Amino acid sequence: MPVRPQTVLLVEDSRFAAEAVRLICRRAGLRLRRADCLASARQHLRVYRPDIALIDLGLPDGSGLDLIDELNRQKPRIDRIVALTGEPVLEQAARRAGADAFLEKPISVTHHLARLLGEARDLGEPPEVIDTALGLSPGTTGAWLPPIQPSLFGQFRTRPWERNTGADPLALRDDLLRAQDMLAHDTEPAQIGYAAQFLAGIARSMDDQPLLALAERVRRSGETAALIAHLRLRVSTGPPL
Repeated sequence: MPVRPQTVLLVEDSRFAAEAVRLICRRAGLRLRRADCLASARQHLRVYRPDIALIDLGLPDGSGLDLIDELNRQKPRIDRIVALTGEPVLEQAARRAGADAFLEKPISVTHHLARLLGEARDLGEPPEVIDTALGLSPGTTGAWLPPIQPSLFGQFRTRPWERNTGADPLALRDDLLRAQDMLAHDTEPAQIGYAAQFLAGIARSMDDQPLLALAERVRRSGETAALIAHLRLRVSTGPPL
């Protein structure tokens, strides 16, 4: 980018993923606003022009591809439009819609900061050290890892659960409860499909293969009982908060 960016609008329905982006933006010195759906994003954009728009492709009221297309056609155009998703097969669709860059979940300082900003950035520490301090490092599925020791990033002391907690297990629990409620109370096929896609993205971020398999089964068959039971067990026996 010709001018160093200062502001980001994140359009992301998952608190879990949004917290990881917040930590990365904080590290990069970027101001962040978040919208959790297309309607909210459009309200933000009526009064606020960010330097970067970071848009999840699976949203509760439609596809992020539509918003990318709208922003790509606007004049003046936002400096940088970035697609974010847990499904790598959507990269070409995002680029056709007008995305300048494509970020695949899980979010990582190591792999994503330069793509987000469109420039090389001196992080001041090895990227792996920063990822670990932010709670973004891979772990063993189902494991509850010990606290990270204080370092230059002591303010981010976390206990990452599974793969990517975004330093906030409460955000993960909120996402699981939200999806459980949608599956249990909404029988519309479109909403069931959205909830399953939402959970599949979380599962990929954590490398949680049992959750991913159940979510993908719901996307194929629409049968929700096994996934709802799994979510209830996960929420009731999850890691200490």
